[in-house]
Amino acid sequence: MNDTLDDGYPEMRPGREAAIRSLVLDQLGESREQKARCRRRRWFVWGGVGLLTVGIGATAAGIVLQSQTVSNDELVRCLISDERAGDGSYPGAMASVALDSDAERALSAIEICTMMWEQGALEPGFDPTSLKNAPGEVPEAFVVCVMPDGTAAVVPSSQPAICSRLGLAPLDTGD
Repeated sequence: MNDTLDDGYPEMRPGREAAIRSLVLDQLGESREQKARCRRRRWFVWGGVGLLTVGIGATAAGIVLQSQTVSNDELVRCLISDERAGDGSYPGAMASVALDSDAERALSAIEICTMMWEQGALEPGFDPTSLKNAPGEVPEAFVVCVMPDGTAAVVPSSQPAICSRLGLAPLDTGD
């Protein structure tokens, strides 16, 4: 009994074909299960890394953005917006001031920035060399924050959380 065909290859009998098909399907099934296990493992690992990163970032932000006192008592920054510029900077102007306490600095910083707004110094198109600048429009409310260098920053906003949103520390007035 010869199980080969005329061309030298073995003859495919129905039982043999079914056995080969069963082996191939078993291999495919195992491969799918392995891929699924690998995918689940990868998802858990990367999810854990993501959660760890978010936790570390939140902790660092909480530490960095705790209320601070003004340590640079020579300058005040008057911001023109409650948003950062596209490059991440804080648009506005600076003024010189020398005061004793944080509460006094905060009040004086607001007074200085209010005066700058009234004079139009924070308006677009202000020309510091001109004597004919139009008066400016003063925002309704201000919040004092602390810049990373310890300078007081006066932000035109009524929202107490504006400092954190801008990445600045809220002012610690010692209350």
